[in-house]
Amino acid sequence: MSDRDDTHARPDQDAPEAAHGEPTHGEATHGEATPPPPSHDAQGEGEDGSEAGGQDEATILRDELATLRRQLEEAEGQRKEAEARALRAFAELDTVRRRAAGDQDRARDAGLDAAVLPVMTVYDDLRRALAAAEDSDPASIVPGVRAVMETLERNLEKLDIRRVGEVGDAFDPDQHEALTSTPLQEGAEPGTIADVFEAGFMRGDRLIRPARVVVYQNDA
Repeated sequence: MSDRDDTHARPDQDAPEAAHGEPTHGEATHGEATPPPPSHDAQGEGEDGSEAGGQDEATILRDELATLRRQLEEAEGQRKEAEARALRAFAELDTVRRRAAGDQDRARDAGLDAAVLPVMTVYDDLRRALAAAEDSDPASIVPGVRAVMETLERNLEKLDIRRVGEVGDAFDPDQHEALTSTPLQEGAEPGTIADVFEAGFMRGDRLIRPARVVVYQNDA
C-alpha cells in the first residue's frame, strides 16, 4: 500500500473519537446551558448593601437623639420660664399684700381720726362751759352741758350712730343690760326702763354698746 492510501485512511479512524469525546468547555450537556459561577462583583455588591443599611440606621438613631436633645432643651427652657413667672407672681402678690396691709392701717387710722373729731368738739364745749361756771353762777353750766350733749349726739348721727335705752322704753335684752330691778311705781309700766346708768349705742343694725339700765319689776 502506498503512502497516499494511508493518508486517506487516518481521517476515518479519528472521526469516531471526535464524535464520542466529552463536550468541551462552554458547550451544553443534553441541551441545557450551564450557569456561570458567581462573580466577585456580585458578592461585593451584597456586602456594600449591608454596610449602607447599617449606616442608614445609625443616621436615623443620631437624628432621633438630636431631636430628643432639642426637645429636652426646649422643655428645660419652658420650665425655667415658668419658674421665673411664678417667682414674679409671688413677688407681685407679696407687694399687693403689703400694700393692702398699708391701706388697711391707713383706713383704720382715718376711721379713728373720724371718731375722735366729735370728741374733740365735746372737749372744747365742756372747757368753755367750765370757764363760764367759774366766772358766774354754777347753775349756768347746765345749759352749756346740755348743749354739749346735743352737739355730741348730732356728731354721732353723722356717723350713723344712734343712742338706745331711754327711760320708759320696754326692756329689750338684745339692746339693754339690766343691772337691777326696782319696784313698780304709779304710772309706770312693768318691764320698762326706770333709769339709765349708761346709754347704749348702735350703728345701723349692729349694737356697739348695750344700754345698762334699771328695770321696773313685773307684777307678781
